[in-house]
Amino acid sequence: LDLREEFRGAVVEPFVQAYARGETPNPCGRCNGSFRFAELLAFARRAGATRLWTGHYARIVQRDGLRLLARAADSEKDQSYMLAPLDPRFLDRVEFPLGGLTKTETRAEAAAAGLAAATRRESQEACFLAGGDYRAFLERQGLATADGAIVDEDGRVLGRHDGFWRFTPGQRRGIGVPAAEPLYALRADSATNTLVVGPRASLARTAVEVRGRLHVPVAGAEAKLRHRSPAVPARVFRTRRGFRLELEQPAYGVAAGQVAALYDGDAVVGCGVVLGAD
Repeated sequence: LDLREEFRGAVVEPFVQAYARGETPNPCGRCNGSFRFAELLAFARRAGATRLWTGHYARIVQRDGLRLLARAADSEKDQSYMLAPLDPRFLDRVEFPLGGLTKTETRAEAAAAGLAAATRRESQEACFLAGGDYRAFLERQGLATADGAIVDEDGRVLGRHDGFWRFTPGQRRGIGVPAAEPLYALRADSATNTLVVGPRASLARTAVEVRGRLHVPVAGAEAKLRHRSPAVPARVFRTRRGFRLELEQPAYGVAAGQVAALYDGDAVVGCGVVLGAD
């Protein structure tokens, strides 16, 4: 399948546009949720295949008569968060045969079969970045270097930066402002090219608005709000656009544009995109 142009329109361009708005998008979630599986399942249908088997570390479980995505047995390699935007209606035709194995077991089976994948290096970044820094990629895509102010929460100018889109909530590297305590990026204003920074305590968020859907009714769940952040217990309230989370403990570095995945046990019972948090 040659889907380079379709991939650019569905994943890469929205990624660039989101950073230009001051968001922190999750391109893998967007790809899995609205592009990759739809295209692969369409191809499978054309080829006469009844099932699509992939090498993702995730499982499928039954919940209230529905097939739902679930965490893999190997918690270190679990990919359910990145797959969470996948529409459950696709799961009737999808299988994840590695979901019950550990990565070590998978590599051992691959080695026994003489497959090169047994020793292949793992990819950690979005595929279209090809291992490069996303900021350099965004520059190549047209986001301009532009001098702007770094300010504290009261609006006092502390320093300068060369592009608000180079920063994401929770980031420390690159701020370059001397202070009595470490400073973190809190938020960016795309209209004024301003970066607001503050101490880690100012990153704490306990309420999150999400555009998305609940797959089954839940009053509470574990909410995972970034790939490398732990899930936190939350109360869940359905809204017109999706759902609102009231976290039982603060989350740090919550960013508009990231995936919010809700877990009940191991099952993904809801998913969406973070709109904002306070």
